Amino acid sequence: MNKKILFSATSTEKRAALVEDGKLVELVVERPDQYRILGNIYRGKVTSLLPGIQSAFVDMGMGRTGFLHAADVDPSLLLEDSEIGSEDSGNDSNGRGRRRIPRIPIEKVIKVGQSILVQVVKEPIGNKSPKITTQISIAGRFLVLVPDSNTIGVSKKLGDPAQRKRIKKIISQFKPEGVGVIVRTIGLDVKEEDFVAELKSLIEKWKLAVNEALEGTGPRLIFQESGITVRVIRDLFSNDVSEVLVDTQEDHRDIVNYVKAVSPHLATRVKLYNGEGRLFDRFNIDRDIEKSLRRKVWLKSGGYLLFDHAEALLAIDVNTGRNVGKTNLEDTIYKTNLDAVYEIARQLRLRDIGGIIVVDFIDMKEMGHRRHIEQEMGKLLEKDNTTTSMAPISKYGLMEMTRKRVRPELQELFTDVCPSCSGVGRIFSPGTVTARIDRWLGRAASNGMKGFLRIVVAPAVAEHLFKDKEFMLEGLRKAHGFQLEIVDNDDFDADEFEIYEGDSGEPSTEKFV
Repeated sequence: MNKKILFSATSTEKRAALVEDGKLVELVVERPDQYRILGNIYRGKVTSLLPGIQSAFVDMGMGRTGFLHAADVDPSLLLEDSEIGSEDSGNDSNGRGRRRIPRIPIEKVIKVGQSILVQVVKEPIGNKSPKITTQISIAGRFLVLVPDSNTIGVSKKLGDPAQRKRIKKIISQFKPEGVGVIVRTIGLDVKEEDFVAELKSLIEKWKLAVNEALEGTGPRLIFQESGITVRVIRDLFSNDVSEVLVDTQEDHRDIVNYVKAVSPHLATRVKLYNGEGRLFDRFNIDRDIEKSLRRKVWLKSGGYLLFDHAEALLAIDVNTGRNVGKTNLEDTIYKTNLDAVYEIARQLRLRDIGGIIVVDFIDMKEMGHRRHIEQEMGKLLEKDNTTTSMAPISKYGLMEMTRKRVRPELQELFTDVCPSCSGVGRIFSPGTVTARIDRWLGRAASNGMKGFLRIVVAPAVAEHLFKDKEFMLEGLRKAHGFQLEIVDNDDFDADEFEIYEGDSGEPSTEKFV
């Protein structure tokens, strides 16, 4: 598989794209007004406790409180004890690393007005507050530092028990007491000296954060996660990435300096793009982004997918579309479903979809086909850097999946809710708007209103009212006894209307809606 990472920067945004075999599979965007806060550490102040849901809200000095659940509260990291970073703060009675969090009510662990260290583990999504935890961790390229712990963990993607044991032994030889370490997938093949250097750097970052937290008063940011360039290189630039292309000299310099410090052998793969046209245009990135925002996604086979969002889940419907097949119906269905598997796995990463996902595959009669669909989906999900899980296809042809959601989806970043339909995706027809006006006039007449009314509507509604030589309009006049004037306004949404009494400049619409 040919992998490339592309970086493009303008005055309005920075974007990073991961391309596999010529197809966009992941996109990261950073804008001046939408800086990501995932991974940031704050000195916070508890503003309210909600015992009924065992949660608290914490002021972090950023204008929006964070949501803290009891399961994410580690008493050893509370600032009130003034013992952050002490040698024994990370051990339980058996010395097995981060001590177990007591199963006691949250109101007995923290109190309103208390200062605590918190880290953002989930970006604010829609109207929801950012999710935070007091169980701090700081990510490096090869290791994740877990203060207040002695645990040594290894990426779950390494299945060889012997190799896991070997790596843990290496880490244990230089890891100091009082901190835990998790070896990331990208760090499974590095040398011991690389581990030593990075752990030293991470511990230094943690000490600086602790010192910053203990100085002064009030909620504030004390540790900021790396920006888009360093973060993407740290998390995605591995040996299987053949090339990193950057279209600005400043970002190219920063990336090269970072790579030389952590993985010098990869530095030659970072190149400044100087080809014709824009970098993202050359790889059709913007075209793929636009397609990923659509409800319908076409498949190579001629079938298509439909993406429908609900509050708590995403439904993906698989359809044969133009794929009429060449042999028999079962074969056509199987090939469409298999084609859908690859595109769904790609879209989950590209759209950064999180939460519950339900895929409605076309019903397959052959059990072997169903099992193969499940196996292929499982293999593709293993390549996803975000935690995912799936259940077997049910007897109704449904596959349930979950994908960890830590940031807004691509759709939420690039689009706003339609003000006309409020996110429904459909608007009232001219006939329905006319019926609403009819009901309004009926209420107004029954409340004693008389005389002349001016009704302002969208052009499509005006056309409907004047249909068949004002048949519809004349019916409204006779039914309610008003003198009516219809005014069309191109600026009105298709299902919007305003009603004015006489020559009044203020609408009376709200009176009888």
